[in-house]
Amino acid sequence: MKNPMRNFFSRVLWDSSLERGEVWVRYISRGAAQGYEEFTGSEIVRVTRDGVVIARGGAERYIPYHRIVEIRYGGKEGRVVFLRSEGVYSFRL
Repeated sequence: MKNPMRNFFSRVLWDSSLERGEVWVRYISRGAAQGYEEFTGSEIVRVTRDGVVIARGGAERYIPYHRIVEIRYGGKEGRVVFLRSEGVYSFRL
């Protein structure tokens, strides 16, 4: 796999040494009032070639990687793993 974001989310899903609930993700959502929504690693159900599937409210939602704008580890105030606006692409945990 050459997609670092896909590799990162696969690790979140399968690596038992990581605390999935500590992964916080913000993504562009056309349906949200502010234009953004958030999810945690504990909501991830599947990782696909082009995005991640989360479960929320009894339904699954597909989030393409290109809509993800921020990822942190350690909650909303945690360490920045990915920040599109600043060009931060450090997928190490």
